[in-house]
Amino acid sequence: MKKLNLPLSALFLFYHIYSVQGQSLQVSTTAPSGQTVSAGSAITVTFDQAINPLTVSSASFRVFGRWSGPAKGQFAFLENNATVSFQPDEPFIAGEMVWVQLSKSITSANGGALENPYAWPFAIKAAPGILDQPLESTIELRLPGEDYLQTYGAYAGDMNNDGYSDLVAVNESSDDLRILLNDGTGHYPDFTVYDTGDDSTPSPSEGADFNNDGEIDLVVTTAWDSEVRVLMGDGQGNFTSMDTYFTSNGVRGVVVGDFNGDGWDDMLTTNRLAGNISIFLNDGDGTFTASTVNLPNQDETACALVDANHDGIMDIYYAAFNSQLCGVLLGDGNGAFALSSQMAVQGRPWMIGAADLNGDGHPDLVSANSNSNKTAVLFGDGQGGLSQPTHYAPPNCQFPLAVDIGDLDGDGDMDFITSNYSSDNYTVFENDGTGQFTTPVTLLAPKASSCAILHDRDNDGDIDITGTDEEADVILLFKNVGGPSGAIEEETHTDWSVVVSPNPASDIVRFDLELPKPGKVSVVVYSPKGIAISQTEQWLPSGENEIFLDGFGRLPSGIYHLEIKREGLRSKHRLISID
Repeated sequence: MKKLNLPLSALFLFYHIYSVQGQSLQVSTTAPSGQTVSAGSAITVTFDQAINPLTVSSASFRVFGRWSGPAKGQFAFLENNATVSFQPDEPFIAGEMVWVQLSKSITSANGGALENPYAWPFAIKAAPGILDQPLESTIELRLPGEDYLQTYGAYAGDMNNDGYSDLVAVNESSDDLRILLNDGTGHYPDFTVYDTGDDSTPSPSEGADFNNDGEIDLVVTTAWDSEVRVLMGDGQGNFTSMDTYFTSNGVRGVVVGDFNGDGWDDMLTTNRLAGNISIFLNDGDGTFTASTVNLPNQDETACALVDANHDGIMDIYYAAFNSQLCGVLLGDGNGAFALSSQMAVQGRPWMIGAADLNGDGHPDLVSANSNSNKTAVLFGDGQGGLSQPTHYAPPNCQFPLAVDIGDLDGDGDMDFITSNYSSDNYTVFENDGTGQFTTPVTLLAPKASSCAILHDRDNDGDIDITGTDEEADVILLFKNVGGPSGAIEEETHTDWSVVVSPNPASDIVRFDLELPKPGKVSVVVYSPKGIAISQTEQWLPSGENEIFLDGFGRLPSGIYHLEIKREGLRSKHRLISID
């Protein structure tokens, strides 16, 4: 054997080239990463090394808004190709959740592949609004001669690419979908009917882009059967095809995401009657291969997509109906999931939702527990675990079967709403900023509230509530008439300051206002509904000033908003009244 002697410098170069070529690609930082961001924010990812720009595309770097659908935009490569920036062509819809998904096909400049798929969500900022939204109009879904549709819920995606949120209502008894296109004002003057087949009982649904054509597709499950239907959207408000897949019985929940990092949307369903979950992996063309996984509880019923342990791999929050448990399934990045933890709740969970409720950066869980008339809030610990639940049981809330989450008042934290089937109403819970919920507001339904959809119907920046009633077969359009201008949060300016105390308060509220120079100061107090209930304006001297709200303690319990304005500057505060 011939011996080869290399100088030290050559050995170092050989080792360096070999090690870099074998080194996998890692994600270092991502943005946006906060709770709520502006609708036109750029999305950036910084890797631990330079990447190959040719491996970045709309298929490997996928951005999907829950209501706006697949985002089209422009990529830019910065910092010697270590950072990728994506600028959407169109702003996202206010209040919606956006998921960014990076596939394993992204490689470094030296050929190292992304070690695991990487995904993260963020929420789009909503304008100030109110929780107690007046009913604007009611849409009748029955055609002449029709009896009973059983309109369970609706998906609110932009089905025809006009920038407005449309509705696809699912009807369990009439075995069809009713497609309602937004007229550009937040109203739906007409609808078309899409037949899903006899005894198909369409129920839970979710949007995706299953064939990577840039249009919104839809998965529709069968609540009392074993079928899953995938409908391909045409981008003009209809569907071009429908494929049916068979799985276990009682498909009550469905989530969509790229679970194995191949750049194609997969699906996971929870099957209550069979007591298991099914994983549908995309074959790379919008068709699917299914597998079934049995969990210890035997009655899995609801699911929500999260990243529970912040590793960039999609995980699942789920709930078990008869076992009265909520749990966490951790994804492995290859399309499989393993049970991480469980926590008991009071009552049988029917539907769950997930978002960061207390501002700690971890996804939390809300569960509508049907037979107990309670809603449970469980906080995620960021490591795949859940806290002990806090239960809320407001008056006039019977059989909560659905929950949806959104920043209804536009103050930067997440509120939620439950649909209460037996009490014919919806309950809106306001977040106090710490993940505790106060001041429940009741919105009425004609017969049996089924689901509520939180979306900006009229593109005015605040979140409206759309409800469905599965016995009256109507869609209820509640209108967010807006709240105080600007985000409701404390602001500190360099040349003046405001301190409010006590807060919460049961009597007089005092705020200390220090001004650098004399000037006119306006003080406005808004009710929990966003209505101005007190407004004063006065000239104040420079230096420290004390102002008292003598009547605040006589107001009903709730979260009020204080706005102080001076020379174009504004300071905004929450005031919590405890009567």
